[in-house]
Amino acid sequence: MKCVRKFVAGITTGFIMYSLFTNVLYAWSGGPPAYRAGAPGDEGTCHDTGCHNSFELNSGEAKFLITGAGTYIPGKFIELEISFAESAGTFHGFEMTALDAHDNRVGKFKKTGKFTRVISPNDKSRGLRKEDKGKYIEHTAAGNKKKTWRVRWKSPLDKTGPITFYAAGNEADGDGNPTGDFIYTKTKQIQSVSFLKTSADNPD
Repeated sequence: MKCVRKFVAGITTGFIMYSLFTNVLYAWSGGPPAYRAGAPGDEGTCHDTGCHNSFELNSGEAKFLITGAGTYIPGKFIELEISFAESAGTFHGFEMTALDAHDNRVGKFKKTGKFTRVISPNDKSRGLRKEDKGKYIEHTAAGNKKKTWRVRWKSPLDKTGPITFYAAGNEADGDGNPTGDFIYTKTKQIQSVSFLKTSADNPD
């Protein structure tokens, strides 16, 4: 009888662990937890957390890109595009944040369409702190079937210095587990229009 109980207990435990594992994988198909964009102060990327770490960071053959606006006006929106090129992966995803010259998270992201979402502090599985509301954006479950995502970012009124966007991207093989996937990182720095104008008016 003890053997039967142990067997049943083992099956039950295994089922619970499998359910938790598959639920995590399903949840992460709609974007990873917060603080995985590879920015200073983040918890690295999904590669560093021991999930998608089959290969070295940025060792894949795809090109992971951030393109779009090269300048910003304080208090105004800009548009950026995050994309994969020359990728053979089945699914793709990303997470992005923006930091000022002092590595403070700044501005507010806004999604465009159903393929991206701004991480909410109310989403317990993502672990975003309330003070960072609006500061991280990622793909959705529908968005992991895309290779290109467009986002909007509103710059703060009190910033005139350089802003650096940090993004981490996942090129997945689509087999339903975290092994065999490539993780990439990318940065893009932009300047405020007022800073560039001041520099032009006062050349060295």
